[in-house]
Amino acid sequence: MVQSEFWHHIGSSLLRILVGYLCALLVGGVLGIFTARSRLLDALLSPAAKIIRATPVASFIILMFVFLSKEHIPAVTSFLMVLPVVWSNTYEGIKSTDTKLLEMAKVFRLGKTKTLMRIYLPGIFPFIMAAAKSGMGLAWKAGIAAEVLVPISMGIGSELYNAKIYLETVDLFAWTAVIIIISMILEKLLVRLARRLHDTP
Repeated sequence: MVQSEFWHHIGSSLLRILVGYLCALLVGGVLGIFTARSRLLDALLSPAAKIIRATPVASFIILMFVFLSKEHIPAVTSFLMVLPVVWSNTYEGIKSTDTKLLEMAKVFRLGKTKTLMRIYLPGIFPFIMAAAKSGMGLAWKAGIAAEVLVPISMGIGSELYNAKIYLETVDLFAWTAVIIIISMILEKLLVRLARRLHDTP
């Protein structure tokens, strides 16, 4: 921990994985909204989510190695692992919105913006946060796995790969402990953020 290289490895992995994770939250949320509101889009796009969910992580990583640069693979892998989770949860959250509340919104002419802010968002918030929490773990593990399978110059996965190549058991356990600790920290930060957002009027 006193070596600057240690923090460079952690920072590099965090940057790649969080970029993929945040993009998945955004794209998955948008796709969940559109497919919940349109049967045609749901019929066209939902098979893609099932395919992504069913495909092994290792298969994605190996396929992307053919088409993408090594530096981008961890971010894209994290994105693909989180996308269907956020997509399906957003979809279910919108579909479970109380129809009586929506009818009331029409009667009182709240408009689309107020209906979204006061009815849809409070209703789907628990679904989105559940997806965000489970997706964080998926993104972190998938991103590190991508760094191991496609060794890159800087990252936690590259250090795990080196530990495997040189049979450095101590390093392997140390970096595994780092991965677990960071995962727990990220989850706690996400829970705190969710509570603040939920308590914000």
